[in-house]
Amino acid sequence: MAKKKKNKKNQAQEPFSPKKYIKERVRSLTIGDCYKPADFDKNGEGIFVISRKHTGGKVSFACFLVDKWCTGVKDTYCKLRMEETDYEEYLERFAVHCVPCTYEEAHNWIYGAIEFAKGAGIPPHKDFMYTKYFLEEDTDDIPLIEYEYGYNGKYHLVCQTQLEASYYLSFMKKNLSEDEYYYTFGMDEYDDDFDFDESDDESDDDDFDDYDEVEEEVEEEAEDEEDKK
Repeated sequence: MAKKKKNKKNQAQEPFSPKKYIKERVRSLTIGDCYKPADFDKNGEGIFVISRKHTGGKVSFACFLVDKWCTGVKDTYCKLRMEETDYEEYLERFAVHCVPCTYEEAHNWIYGAIEFAKGAGIPPHKDFMYTKYFLEEDTDDIPLIEYEYGYNGKYHLVCQTQLEASYYLSFMKKNLSEDEYYYTFGMDEYDDDFDFDESDDESDDDDFDDYDEVEEEVEEEAEDEEDKK
């Protein structure tokens, strides 16, 4: 008796991994709109947005909360395959605080802040290991733009809580002399208008932590790209 052919659809497939998708596919997408903080010089901290365009019209993007005075990338997250209209609505939340910029500006600000923070022993936020794939690799292919970091020639740590102060000062005390840094406590400018952490939690099925409904769309996108070759 002849054996029945197995249906490929019934074969066990490897579960879709958003984090693997980000690492392997996002940099192949076209860079879209980019935004930088509107008052970066005055506030020393703000949100950068890097978007990537999919062939079908959807948009994936990453946000980076950057502190140029001291801590570098202190928070970051991303959203995958949003409809363009939803993406535009989402951007309205940043409208007061962000202005359009070139990709090269955003790239240099972000990587420059990370390098500056590294001098104090401060690492970028843990999720940067994923969202960095929304950026191009930091090579000579990207024109270098030199910006100033720190405040009055020193690392200036602006703390919102004692816990935050303890975390960052633990690095700074090990890597800097006392005359190289200082810290103050201040109000978070975004408290009234925008909560970075809250925005990260509002749409969990759009970010890389919980995005298990896009496998079919990703496969279709891969097929479209293959047909164009």
